[in-house]
Amino acid sequence: MRKLLSISIVFLILSVACKKDRRERLFEINYPNFEFQFPAGLSQFQARVFAFPVVATDIDNYLQQFSTDTSAIAAINPYFATITNNNNVDFDFLQEVSVRACPVGMECTAFDEVFYLDDLRNRRLSRLNLLPTLRNVKELLSGQNYRLEIVFFLSEISPFTIDCRLEMAFEAVR
Repeated sequence: MRKLLSISIVFLILSVACKKDRRERLFEINYPNFEFQFPAGLSQFQARVFAFPVVATDIDNYLQQFSTDTSAIAAINPYFATITNNNNVDFDFLQEVSVRACPVGMECTAFDEVFYLDDLRNRRLSRLNLLPTLRNVKELLSGQNYRLEIVFFLSEISPFTIDCRLEMAFEAVR
């Protein structure tokens, strides 16, 4: 009886705590092609940053296309991101990856992270499916431009020069 009561209490707590997010999806903001070249011979003692200093948000096009305005948007959240390479080489020399978005004219910090993937050491992946953070970037992506940084932390010296591409999307919800 005591065990049944314990299971019932746990089930009740989980059902109350895990309510489904009832936000309505308005549209997806896609950024398909950020291309960069990861050079060979980089040291593992310093993070490698690839910066795109001015990226257009294209928010006006999305607002016009979906007949809405920024006041109808409650949040713009990271949705998905992938880093692929054209060389079919594994990223097994990486420790972690962080994609950061911040205002133009500033350097991004760890608090600006929108996508990440860690614990990559010795994983044989040629495509990295990054995880989204819980950060709301509505204020940043409601403007005209933002700065994007892709930060790589290496676990060993990079063995090859790799042509890479970042594709990412955000989700506008009400």
